[in-house]
Amino acid sequence: MAWIINAASLPIVASGTLLLTQCSTTLSGGIRFPCALQIPHVDGIFLAALLASVALNWAATLLSTIALGRADASLVSPILTFNPAFTLLVAWFTLAEVPGLHQTLGVALVLFGAYLLEVEEARTGLLAPVRVLLHYPGAGLSVIASALWGTTIYTQKAQAD
Repeated sequence: MAWIINAASLPIVASGTLLLTQCSTTLSGGIRFPCALQIPHVDGIFLAALLASVALNWAATLLSTIALGRADASLVSPILTFNPAFTLLVAWFTLAEVPGLHQTLGVALVLFGAYLLEVEEARTGLLAPVRVLLHYPGAGLSVIASALWGTTIYTQKAQAD
C-alpha cells in the first residue's frame, strides 16, 4: 500500500509536466497559452543531486514501511514527523542557515506534539518515550527514515538553487 501512492502519482505528474511546459492551448474565449518545446540544460551536479534524492527517498520509504511492520503505527507515525527537525539541522550545518524564532518554535512544536502522543510512556518518566526508541527496532528505523526525508528536502532545495 505504501508504494501505491508514489506509483499512482507518476502518470499525473508526467501529464501535468508535459501539459504545462510543452503545450499550446487555446481556451474557448480565444485566450491562448503558447508553450515552446524546450529541453532544459541539465548539468552533472543537478543529475547527481537528483539521483541522490531518488535514492534517499526510496530508502526512506522502504525503511518506514519496514518500521511499520516491526512496530505499532501509533509508535512509528509520530516519529515520521521529525522531518522538519532534520531539515533544519542539515540546512544549519551545511548552508549556515540559522533558523529564526518562528522556525525553531515550529519545529519544537512538532517534536513536542510527537512526544505528547507517547504521553502514556511519559508517565513512567520524562525520558521514557526516548527509551522506547531503543526497545522497538521499528522506532529506530522510523527515525532513520525521517532523517533521510529531512535530508531529501534539503537535496531538493539544493537542486532548485
